[in-house]
Amino acid sequence: MKVADVMSAPLRTVSSGKSVLHVSELMAEYRIGSLVVADAGRIVGIITSRDVRAAHPNRIVADAMTPDPISASHHMFAWEALSVMEKKRIERLVVTKAGDAVGIVTREAIVSRLAEWRDNMTKMYRSPYIHAVGEDRLNRRVPFQLLFLDLNRFGEVNKRYGHPVGDDMIRDYAGKLKSLCNEDDHVCRYAGDEFAIITTRPDADVRLMIDSLSQPIAVGPASLTASVGWLNDKIDPEFFQLPFRELLSRASLKSSQAKIG
Repeated sequence: MKVADVMSAPLRTVSSGKSVLHVSELMAEYRIGSLVVADAGRIVGIITSRDVRAAHPNRIVADAMTPDPISASHHMFAWEALSVMEKKRIERLVVTKAGDAVGIVTREAIVSRLAEWRDNMTKMYRSPYIHAVGEDRLNRRVPFQLLFLDLNRFGEVNKRYGHPVGDDMIRDYAGKLKSLCNEDDHVCRYAGDEFAIITTRPDADVRLMIDSLSQPIAVGPASLTASVGWLNDKIDPEFFQLPFRELLSRASLKSSQAKIG
C-alpha cells in the first residue's frame, strides 16, 4: 500500500496573504481539515483546522500556518509515511510526485487503511504487507534475506490443550519475533502458525536470529519449536528471476525440510 493509495486529492491550496477566515470558509466548502499554503507556485506552509481555531479570523495565513511542511513521495509505502509522522509528531504530510505537490495524506487515513492489513491476535501485519515489501525489493533488485517460519506440531497443541493455549502460543511467538526484529526488518503473521521476515542483515546476524527463533517456547504445559526456511540470492541463483510468491513457496518448502531434518 503506497501513499498514493491513501492520500486525498486534488490538492487544495491558499496563499499566505489570505485571511484565516477565508481558510475556514474554504475548509467548510471542501470539507477538508487542512490546506497547503503556496505562493507563486512554491509551497511555503500548511494550515490545519487546529491552526484556524487557534487564530483570530482576521489574521493572515502566514501568521497561523506551519512553515516548511514535511513531504512524502507518492510511491512511499504507507507504513513508512506513518513512521515519519510518528517520529516528527505531526498529523499529515504533503504528497509529491516528480517534485510537484499532488495531495495530502493524514495519519488518521493511514492508520485506518493499515488496520485492514493487521492481524487482530498478534497486531502484526498480515501477508499482503510482506508481499508488497518483497515485490518492491525484487522490482528494484535490492538484495534481501527471506525467512519463513512454521511452528512445529502446532495442531497437536490445539488438540491436546485447547485453542486458548494455542492462541497464547501464537501471541508469545509473535512477541519473540518482535523482540528480535528492529525497525529495518519487516515481519508478518503470514497465515495460521506461519510467519515471514524480510531483512537486510548480514548472513552472520541471520544465523543468530534463526538460532533464537528455533528455540522452544512454552505456554503453561505446552511447548513447541519452530522450523525456519532461509532464502537469499546467494542460496538461490534464481532469486531475482522469480516472483515473490515463488520465493515464499521455496522458503516455506525449506522450513518443511527443516522439520523433517
